[in-house]
Amino acid sequence: MNALVTVAVPICNVEKYLPTCLNSIVNQTYRNLEIILVDDGSPDLSGKIADDYASKDSRIKVVHQSNKGYGGARNAAIDIASGNYITFVDADDYLMPDFVEYMLNLIVPQKAEMAISKNNFTTSDLSQIKEDDIEIYNSKQAVIEFFLPNIQLGAWNKIYDNKFLKEYNLRFVPELKTGEGLQFITHAAYYANKIAVGRRKVYVYRINNATSATTKANVERQGIGALETMDYIRDHFAFRSKAEKKGYDYHRWGCYKYCLRQIVESHTEEEYFDLYKKCKRKLRRGAISVMFYSRLNIRYRVVAFIILLSPVGFAKLQIWEKNNRLKQS
Repeated sequence: MNALVTVAVPICNVEKYLPTCLNSIVNQTYRNLEIILVDDGSPDLSGKIADDYASKDSRIKVVHQSNKGYGGARNAAIDIASGNYITFVDADDYLMPDFVEYMLNLIVPQKAEMAISKNNFTTSDLSQIKEDDIEIYNSKQAVIEFFLPNIQLGAWNKIYDNKFLKEYNLRFVPELKTGEGLQFITHAAYYANKIAVGRRKVYVYRINNATSATTKANVERQGIGALETMDYIRDHFAFRSKAEKKGYDYHRWGCYKYCLRQIVESHTEEEYFDLYKKCKRKLRRGAISVMFYSRLNIRYRVVAFIILLSPVGFAKLQIWEKNNRLKQS
């Protein structure tokens, strides 16, 4: 196998974690890589670190641009990617040595348009899956799994056929404040014929970055932004079955849960009083339907029952769990 794989890394304000990420990429067991680092207007030393690595490894290209967000940075990489396949890595995460090799062994033999792993390591969970199992999803099945979500969202921990991305002009939507990964992967899955799905953990998702956008409470960007992303998906997605629409409805219900958590954590209940009331109302109204949604495992249905009793109480529980996890890691 001699396919060229493009590894695209959007970079902004991650100088603390970037060397670990880049070391994990340049030391992959699969060597035929094109590594594109997009310095998205970093105010810290991230851009310089990227340039230093490029000076030592001819496989690395660095793009410096004004801040356009994760979507704009990934699009910049897509524009110049020459690999047969492309994969995205968040700059505060890192890869196991065989990440690219494993992903290629999923996508190439199956002649799939994209490949994913259902699982990933986190900085607090480094236990490996005991037995791997490779499945093939069709388009509708993958879209539903993303919406539920039974597979980690985001563009990372996945690999895409670059020719397929270009054929359907699959790009990120820079205007979205958050959830641009969900929009991208559901859009890609919509056009794909085959999605190869493995279980082995080869990607490490960092949960102890206190400066991460998903760690800090931000009602406008994270809470309202998540709901706006769901509006965008609804307006640009032709649902092909009741199952797809139901999966979407469940994910939107979950975004109200996420939005309520942002409000409670930032103590802005009065500032966002109407939205605060709307989130509680939507969560209670949707909870019973979620409790009897057969595609969800029992854990998610128990969560719906708790939310039915107290949406705010569940939000406070989530905040406590997140803060405790950050302290432990």
